[in-house]
Amino acid sequence: MTSHAASPMRADFGSASQAAVERVRLEIPGLALELLTLGAAVRRVEVDGRDVVLGHPDAQTYVDSPFCLGVTIGRFANRIGGARVTIDGTTYILTPSEGPNTLHGGLDGFAKRIWEVTDLAPDSAEFTLTSADGDQGFPGEVVVSVRYTVAPGELRLDYTAATTAPTPINLTNHIYFNPAGEASGSSDDLLLTVPAARVVEVDGSLIPTGRLIDAGEHDLRTPRRVADVAPLDTCFVIDAADGAPVLHATLQSADLAIDVFSDQPGLQIYTAEAMVDVPGLTGRYGPRAGVALETQNLPDAPNQPGFPDSILRPGQVHRTTTVWRFRRLA
Repeated sequence: MTSHAASPMRADFGSASQAAVERVRLEIPGLALELLTLGAAVRRVEVDGRDVVLGHPDAQTYVDSPFCLGVTIGRFANRIGGARVTIDGTTYILTPSEGPNTLHGGLDGFAKRIWEVTDLAPDSAEFTLTSADGDQGFPGEVVVSVRYTVAPGELRLDYTAATTAPTPINLTNHIYFNPAGEASGSSDDLLLTVPAARVVEVDGSLIPTGRLIDAGEHDLRTPRRVADVAPLDTCFVIDAADGAPVLHATLQSADLAIDVFSDQPGLQIYTAEAMVDVPGLTGRYGPRAGVALETQNLPDAPNQPGFPDSILRPGQVHRTTTVWRFRRLA
């Protein structure tokens, strides 16, 4: 436990779709975190008083907005082609949520649910959700948790999940970062670095073809301005080391860098060109107000034999970790 952590604070955050939403705040010197029970969402990350993530002003906007600001995504993050999966010879028809495909778990995915606070300490908070058998078409009852832990200069996310039947699992947080500040405007002048030589090839509906291809024009192994590489809605392939978190990306302003570490094989980067006149915490967000850096398995993995296995089975525990580290540059 962090010795200088303040006691966590819990408060009402209004309601969304007639369900009560609660706000949880964790704070240590130099770092504060605001979470919501709706979507187990990250609403604020304050580094030395500067909020570096995008958030909405009220609970209902989190439900109504298509941009998934800071929410936990599941059962399966990203896209599943044709809204169907076949597991052990049985085909399951899922809820389509982007044309004929399933995006971010369906129309009523984990991002729109009220999670339960199951553990709370001065430096950490755990949120848990039970997803029923057949939820959005997915088989098996799944119990999933995410624990947020703050430490000096660092925020850690630990995900776990267990199931009663074989089911696809792919969990991420859809946070949008802007190290220059939540109210600073466009991310165009931020520098983005991703240590990946390959990306997932997709078709016109952003469904993978099954091929992992050279990053080409999306090669970010040396820092590049966001404006020079956008638009991006692209999954980068990260070569992980023995399942331990490795560097996935660095996003930096003139004086602050955010390093993203994870044990996952993919990093979906979305630069949010479609974000127009979206309610924010201190104003309205426009295109590229922030950059989503989503650590995850590869999209459509259940339907792609060459991609990392995404099927969780009874008796197994799905565990993944993502760490965000904050470095002052000036």
